[in-house]
Amino acid sequence: MQGLLDGDIIVFRCGFAAERNIWFLGWDPESVNKADPDQTPVFKENKAFDYKRDAMEHLDKVCPGKFSRVEDKDYTLWSERELEPLSHALHNVKKTINTICAANDLNPETDLTVMLSPGGQTFRHTIGVTRPYKGNRKVSHRPTYEKEIRDYIIANYVTIVAENEEADDLLGIYQTKLGPYDSIILSIDKDLDQVPGLKYNFMHNVGYDITQKQADYNFCTQLLTGDSTDNIPGLPKVGPTGAAKMLHGLETYEEMMEEVARQYQIRAGQEDWHAYMVEQGRLLWIRREPDQMWEPPETTIDDYEMTEEQLTL
Repeated sequence: MQGLLDGDIIVFRCGFAAERNIWFLGWDPESVNKADPDQTPVFKENKAFDYKRDAMEHLDKVCPGKFSRVEDKDYTLWSERELEPLSHALHNVKKTINTICAANDLNPETDLTVMLSPGGQTFRHTIGVTRPYKGNRKVSHRPTYEKEIRDYIIANYVTIVAENEEADDLLGIYQTKLGPYDSIILSIDKDLDQVPGLKYNFMHNVGYDITQKQADYNFCTQLLTGDSTDNIPGLPKVGPTGAAKMLHGLETYEEMMEEVARQYQIRAGQEDWHAYMVEQGRLLWIRREPDQMWEPPETTIDDYEMTEEQLTL
């Protein structure tokens, strides 16, 4: 059995576990709301908090009444990032990987391949025209030790770094190549449940098997609902419950995709609903072959008019 580890998850979870933001609040109750608007603020007291909301709640206690809450005039608030030593983060990486391997009877030296994303843009960034792919994410929200953790993984484990695609694509390609029961994907990412084969969610310590039918269903569900995490809209006002009703009772991938296409024709709100569906599918599809681009099955979609029941989905 070959373990295929989602290295991006390890980098981010272990990286963020080694750091936290500390919020500092400064104030001086004696000088609050002085009549002289030109008075230079003096903040005689300060206190540290784990969360910004706690700092603002404390502000009400130390400066009650008609406190104006004008930042840098009546109080000051700033944050500083507190880092554990790099050695702590790297130790956590090793411990996490060893725990994952032990839970699946894998030798990390011989039975494990770690997949990493390239760290920059991929082919999906050129496909996402309706909305920028992952455009809702803060570029600065990355672990301080990201590079050091990546370098440590590459130096100590069999690692493949993707080019112009993501670690998810490598995981899909390699599980398809090795076989669904000769490999196991080690991740917490639900997107990989569209790939048939064995999976292990190391956050919940749960292993499971995704059949071909389940994989097809999961992908078609994503096509209907989109993926807000990656800024992929899918169909307006269609959530998991509505998608489940639309796909209920359908047995084959072709049947599911025919229903997906009908729903896009009705609900997409796009002049070229088919091109929009292809865009969404290519953003969501996890590759099974190198350089693969998703294409919908060839089918004829007649004009489709919603019934009153479908309007309530």
